[in-house]
Order: sequence, then structure tokens, then C-alpha cells
Amino acid sequence: MKLTCISDTHMCHRDLNLPGGDILIHSGDFMNSGHIVGDIADFANWLAAQDYQYKIVIAGNHDRMFEYDPENALRLLSDFGDNSITYLQDSEVVINGIKFYGSPWTPEFCGWAFALKSQEESEKKWSKIPNDVDVLITHGPAYGYLDKIKYPVSTNSTKEHLGDKSLAERIEHINPKLHICGHIHSAQGVMDGYGEVTTHINASCLGEDYQYSLNRNYIEWSI
Repeated sequence: MKLTCISDTHMCHRDLNLPGGDILIHSGDFMNSGHIVGDIADFANWLAAQDYQYKIVIAGNHDRMFEYDPENALRLLSDFGDNSITYLQDSEVVINGIKFYGSPWTPEFCGWAFALKSQEESEKKWSKIPNDVDVLITHGPAYGYLDKIKYPVSTNSTKEHLGDKSLAERIEHINPKLHICGHIHSAQGVMDGYGEVTTHINASCLGEDYQYSLNRNYIEWSI
């Protein structure tokens, strides 16, 4: 199966020109403030029109409505989308024998949505990931894997790992084939696995300036 991976489009999704394929995966932060109802409707309408048999989407820290008013958020995603769209939140779906599991949580940051406020919370949340998952989709990266800010937005930004340590430990334990994330915009890229080691993809589409650059569109992968 051919996967197209995107993340952190922040309402710039209509600027993307995607190639089509089997499954389109969005790893969260398709909204900006996360409160505007029309943003979900527009995103769902665009997503339904993309040339993929299946679309999998999770929320991110900017997608506040999916945490604070999930019933209405999911209704909008359904009403303006179609039955090709699957929303995952600490849940799984099996497509052609491949198990996908998605979760929106990230370490607490400035009061945004889906915040993990302690190591205990993180360990509890990530323990729910099935042992036999093939493709893990989280909004944030695991600690040490495509989790550094490369653009110097602060004097210490280029040296600090921002990923979740408990998530990294869980991934190392269950060893999924693929881990897809976003959240740290400038860390977009692929960290190849070797042998039986998980391949990590940070699929962020925008840079730290929330603009597209020539190499920031999507990442394709086959599984």
C-alpha cells in the first residue's frame, strides 16, 4: 500500500497538490485556533475530495474543538466529509490487514489541547497502544526522533529534544513498522529503520514560520 503522509497544515491544506494513492494520513494540526466551526467543515470537504481510497486523520494540539467539544467536531467531520475518512483518537483501524493506531497527545505546551502534564500521564496514555500495531500515528514525535527545532526561533531551540520520552520507550518496546508524526515543523523528514527497527516520519508541511517551502509538501511511503 502507498501512503501519503502530511501534518501541520494549519488551514493551508488547499495549497497542497497531492499525488493520490491508497491511504492519506494527516497527523494533526489542520486547524489554527481550533475554535472555528467552519475550519473543520472546510478541511473535511477538502479531505473527502482527495484521490485516496482511505483517509486517516488525528487531531493535534491546535485542533482544540476535538478535545473540548468532540461530539460537534466529529459531526462536522462526518457531515462535510465522506465515509472514506477515519478519525482516530486512542483507537485503531485495520485496512487490508495493516493495523493503524492514532493518538493526538503531546507533552503540555502553553495550554493547548491534548496535553500530557506528567510522565505518569504519558506512560498511561501510551500503554494503550496495541502491541501488534503496524503503523502508529501520533501528533508529536518520540524523544530523539525528528524532534528538534532547526530554525532558531530561540537561542536554545536547535539543541533541545522536544519529543515524548515515554512514547519513545513504548515504540522501542512494541517496534511498529512505521511511526508517523508532526508537531515540530522544521524536523520534517524520514529517519529510516534498519532491519526490524521502526521507521519514523515527521510529515509536517509548514516550517516554523507557518509557510510552505519548496521541500515541504508531503512524504510518500510504501508498506
